[in-house]
Amino acid sequence: MKPNKQIKNWWIDALMLVGYLFCFYLEFTGVAGHEWLGVGIGLLAIFHTWLHWDWVVAVTRRFFSGTGARSRLYYLVDILIVIGFVVILETGLAISTWLNLDIMNYVAWLDIHIYASYATLALLVLKVGIHWRWVVNLTGKIFASEKKPVAVRGFGSISVPVQVNPEAVDRRRFLGLMGVVGLGSLLAVINVVRENSIYNASADGNASAMGIANNPATSTSQFSNAQPATQTTPAAAADTAVDATASVEPDMTALPTAEPTNEPAQETQAAVADCQVRCSKSCAFPGRCRRYVDQNGNGLCDLGECI
Repeated sequence: MKPNKQIKNWWIDALMLVGYLFCFYLEFTGVAGHEWLGVGIGLLAIFHTWLHWDWVVAVTRRFFSGTGARSRLYYLVDILIVIGFVVILETGLAISTWLNLDIMNYVAWLDIHIYASYATLALLVLKVGIHWRWVVNLTGKIFASEKKPVAVRGFGSISVPVQVNPEAVDRRRFLGLMGVVGLGSLLAVINVVRENSIYNASADGNASAMGIANNPATSTSQFSNAQPATQTTPAAAADTAVDATASVEPDMTALPTAEPTNEPAQETQAAVADCQVRCSKSCAFPGRCRRYVDQNGNGLCDLGECI
């Protein structure tokens, strides 16, 4: 492979890995940034596959005959990574604010999206591990500073033999690379786990009841259904009755009014019980919450409203 092509592949892979790690920091990117970043990583993955398409076709044709164990391992890891990206993109689009689909099992789709992201991240770390020599060598060539020889008058060059243990050097380089990649991946996973524990703290495991108790909108509707529309004191009722009899004579021919029923209140309570709330915070202003989105323009976060 030509040096320029190797450098281009290195930059594409580095952008994919760094961008993928940033997707785990939703409070930094926000919902819109998370969605656009995911689409960008998907496009980079397609471009990466197109650059290596000849290798993919060659290994696919002779996978069971004439292909070494190393090439088969690379092929299987790449196939699993592609499957992981497909699952992430499909579930991400299903729960995205772009399509705004009415998904009844939103929590299940979100869990698949998150766990597929974990598995794909582990596969990416494995891919870096099996290609660590190429990564380290090319990184050294890209960022190594050129050292110019210094001429000193009156002194000749003296060669001093230095014993270098190649195994120790390779071990240090491998541990250094995997330490950086592994630490970055671990911090990204911990951040997602921390976010989920914060936003699901009020959930009781039932998706349809998540956040309803702490949602001001639903609690207000329940309170309005439980309480009568108007309340009058006995004194006020007596004054009203006296004024009514003094000013207007009773109409004996008037039709009797229908007795109020509780059907609308029961329907509203049933709708509240069946709704899903994806976030129990019910933010009225984005503030420091990067998940805030208000597409219906009612001043409340859409994630805290019933769907």
